[in-house]
Amino acid sequence: MRDDLFLLLGYLLTSARGLTDEPEGYGPFRLLDAAGRLLEIIEEHGIGDDFTKRALEQIDEVRFGPDDDERLLELADQLSRKFAEYLKAKGPVA
Repeated sequence: MRDDLFLLLGYLLTSARGLTDEPEGYGPFRLLDAAGRLLEIIEEHGIGDDFTKRALEQIDEVRFGPDDDERLLELADQLSRKFAEYLKAKGPVA
């Protein structure tokens, strides 16, 4: 898992630098892509659940589907709400 997390860290750091020179729509895509990469790590290491599996499926539809900024932002809104509900139902995160 350590290697997977370090690869994700590298992606986040290089994305942070790259965003200054990229078109505006890249930011939301890169963040959802990073969330998808993190969800892949969660799934690959057997610590996921129904929420993480479905979230990854939805993110993959945007990551690997047609380029649609509106759909990407709708998904970000939807997943943010669902994640808040998920955390509320699971109880405090220590």
